[in-house]
Amino acid sequence: MYGDAIMKGETGERWKILCAQAAEEQDSEKLLELVKQINKLLEEKEQRLKRQEAQKKTADTPSS
Repeated sequence: MYGDAIMKGETGERWKILCAQAAEEQDSEKLLELVKQINKLLEEKEQRLKRQEAQKKTADTPSS
């Protein structure tokens, strides 16, 4: 499968694999599905980063 080859040669982040597939996709319905998956994965990543940042700020705040 196309994604498996990229997975081994790149960072392994699924959104990058999906982007590569989307760049080649000719079928508009399949392309839309790939874009939806990419958006979902990036939104999840953004939420994880926000949680990590909030945890870091909490850990860096001195207790009274």
